[in-house]
Amino acid sequence: MSPKFGLQESDPNAPPPPVNKCDVFDFTKLRRYKAKRKEWLDWYGFQKGEPNSIEGQIVQMTFEDMSYRMMTKPRVEAPQDVNISARSLLLAHMLDVGYAARQVLAIRRLLDKGSHVMSMQRLLNNIKANRHLITRENYVAHDGKPYDPDGYESLPASPDIQMFGVDAPVFFGYLMSGERHKVFDKLSGVPAANRSRTDLISEKIFDRLESWLRSAEAEKLVTLSHKFFAHAADAATRGNLTHASFPFSDVEKAQRAIVRVERAITDDILFIGVAREVVASEPLGFLNRLDSPYVTTEMIAKMDAHWDELKAERNTWSKGYENDLYS
Repeated sequence: MSPKFGLQESDPNAPPPPVNKCDVFDFTKLRRYKAKRKEWLDWYGFQKGEPNSIEGQIVQMTFEDMSYRMMTKPRVEAPQDVNISARSLLLAHMLDVGYAARQVLAIRRLLDKGSHVMSMQRLLNNIKANRHLITRENYVAHDGKPYDPDGYESLPASPDIQMFGVDAPVFFGYLMSGERHKVFDKLSGVPAANRSRTDLISEKIFDRLESWLRSAEAEKLVTLSHKFFAHAADAATRGNLTHASFPFSDVEKAQRAIVRVERAITDDILFIGVAREVVASEPLGFLNRLDSPYVTTEMIAKMDAHWDELKAERNTWSKGYENDLYS
């Protein structure tokens, strides 16, 4: 094909060229790949009006996990002679139960195998099922980049090249093409000397990612979710599992596996080219007022009275049902 195509002489942020202007041989397969790639990225990335994106779930999961670990640190490390509300049994109980439920359900959602959910497992499964579309030529040239990273050698001299040398805009596409080839070499297991446009990602890559997601720690948390948080399992189905089995170390291991699979998919398999940290920036001043008392002495009396009001109201719920039931 002619070296003059696609985005090589255009703004890197410009819309990609039409399929028939891309440096591939199989236009039909490229169309199908581009449609699936867009679908995968729509499942993954932040979008207005979509509260369940995979990226959003991961950001929220890590933020809440770190917040809990930070908020409970004073329980142990503050001097024992210092009277702080962080050691309140009621507050500790509410934080612990909320943390366990939120983390277990977050991990369970990301590992959900359903066909109509926004989960990391579904994303991995769908990419694997469409592995045949992710050919080397589609991977490298789907957005107008040249397939041959050395094609710049045949370019005629131009004022840009003479002025900027290797930094000339005309070389951008070739540099990106070279980087994509290098990553695909690792994904496919094919040496650079044996590259072919029809190379595919090795099935071993998907098997390894699956093993990371379905680790023993993650499966244990999913089981806890089924038995205690999403459902109230009876003794026969719980077996020897107890709520006290909840291990905080397993949460961290499961989270790490999810993040590793996320980055393998987005940074390597889909090559989105977006640099970002695992942990989003914390809200400005989110620790403000934590050095203040939780409540005043006067408010404790009002809280106690409110408990009595709630208790009295709820105790009426069991009264008079007979009239409604048997009338």
